[in-house]
Amino acid sequence: MIDFVVGALRSNPELAVFLAIALGVLIGRIQIGSFHLGSVAGALLMGLLIGQVGLEVPHELKSVFFVLFIYAVGFKSGPEFFGSLNRGTLKLVLFSVVLCVTALGSILLMNKIYEFDAGFTAGLGAGALTDTAIMGTASSAIAQLPLDSAAKAQLNSHMAIAYAITYLFGTVGLIVFVGSIAPRLLRVDLQASARELEQELGIATNQDDFTRVPYTRIVVRAHRAVEEGAAGSRIADIERMHPSLSIERVVRGTHVLERAPELQLQIGDIVGVYALREAVGQLSEWIGPEVDHAESMSFSTRTVDVVLISADLAGHTIHDIKARVVGTERLGCFINSITRQGLELPLLPNTVLRRGDVISLSGRKASVESLAARVGRIRERSYKSDIAIHSLGMVIGALLGMLSTHIGMIPVELGVGGGVLVVALLIGWFNSRHPEVGNLPPAAQWAFSEFGLTAFGAVVGLLAGPAAFAAMQEQGVALLISGVVVTLLPPLVALYFGRYVLRLHPMILFGALAGAQTEAASMNKVMEQSGSNTPVIGFTVCYAISNVLLAVCGPIIVFVAA
Repeated sequence: MIDFVVGALRSNPELAVFLAIALGVLIGRIQIGSFHLGSVAGALLMGLLIGQVGLEVPHELKSVFFVLFIYAVGFKSGPEFFGSLNRGTLKLVLFSVVLCVTALGSILLMNKIYEFDAGFTAGLGAGALTDTAIMGTASSAIAQLPLDSAAKAQLNSHMAIAYAITYLFGTVGLIVFVGSIAPRLLRVDLQASARELEQELGIATNQDDFTRVPYTRIVVRAHRAVEEGAAGSRIADIERMHPSLSIERVVRGTHVLERAPELQLQIGDIVGVYALREAVGQLSEWIGPEVDHAESMSFSTRTVDVVLISADLAGHTIHDIKARVVGTERLGCFINSITRQGLELPLLPNTVLRRGDVISLSGRKASVESLAARVGRIRERSYKSDIAIHSLGMVIGALLGMLSTHIGMIPVELGVGGGVLVVALLIGWFNSRHPEVGNLPPAAQWAFSEFGLTAFGAVVGLLAGPAAFAAMQEQGVALLISGVVVTLLPPLVALYFGRYVLRLHPMILFGALAGAQTEAASMNKVMEQSGSNTPVIGFTVCYAISNVLLAVCGPIIVFVAA
């Protein structure tokens, strides 16, 4: 039976790839405390083990899977990457640059001390920084080196080994550093710091219903108008006095009266109200007793996701945007959530919104559509991806990466990974402003990224082959030591630079640390301990910038180390 399986894997290497993916993902799910290995590292390790039987896996598979991954990363980061290039986010951009430059310097320092080859050095950077994109772009750079195929295969094998050895501490070390060590170094109480930032953002100074909606549910109620304060009053007057509700329909006898601000209520009217849950308890006092009346509560509502595009509104706080858009008129629209790169922002009055942010709005159909047109574009909830645009983008990116020039005697080119990343950034940015072109739903982005990266790790492991364990014995200790340095030195330098030079608030700083090393798990740790999602403010910009900068580090590492 074993001979049959081994023979099948040798004659059909694609089976080995999928087996490594399946087993790697299962192993990656195993939870030990708050740590789990993850699908990419799991697939790479299983690839190393399966590769010991001796397989000839097509090298082209590695490039195909990496292109899928790097394209998804670029598409997702595009809106935030270009949106972050402004004065308001200059500090966070500079923070990412400092961390990435420090990371590159520490990698090259370890290369100098231990005399690693290009493969070990690139794998060290990818694993210790938990950024597999470095390994992908470095692999493309290795393919361009003037070496024979055996030497290139050895460098790729060394890269896989270095990644496997350093990845574990890279993941755990960063989570511990950001979630525990960094707050202690700065003597920061996470919960107190989070409350302080929320105060600055307006949670205690402006009890604006426009921003309180996310903490409650929007509800529909029907009440019979019997109170003197309601009878004889216009709908506009009642809404002005009670901004947490919106009257949408009035049933008077057998007649249904649709919303009109000038409509005056009469004794006995059945009033259909769209309100915040916090206001429901007082409706009986303001209007009259609650009744079960289906017709009065059957008004048309709509919930949509709106991409913020307006140049007049981008860069302003939620409170300012409300004043600009709503003014004194009650539109009957409510915010459910605001997300940036799929992460939910704290909905506080002074939270600044940027182009590409996705706002979930609920309310009466006409008002929601009118407000959406003022803010940006409605993003239709579709499961369909624009395969033609994205496939063409990968082709153009690959061709762009193949172009080369020279600086003196040094050849310079983006490489396939770099070219695809640049094009994906542009397409993602364009799609954020024109959602009808180049649609790639979040689920499809996740599939591209997760499957592409996991399969890439599996192929790298399989290609490493039987020579992997010999290389591990040769450089294992040196790589472990180097991994600790590369994992901890960059965030340590960036921590003090961000706090004492850039003067970032600690909660934004901790989010920026996680984002600058493209590691969401450490940000989640801070959010969990602080009970606040304010670190997202620092995370998204640094995540987008570092995804590009760290990917660029791959070819630089190979060039210097080789």
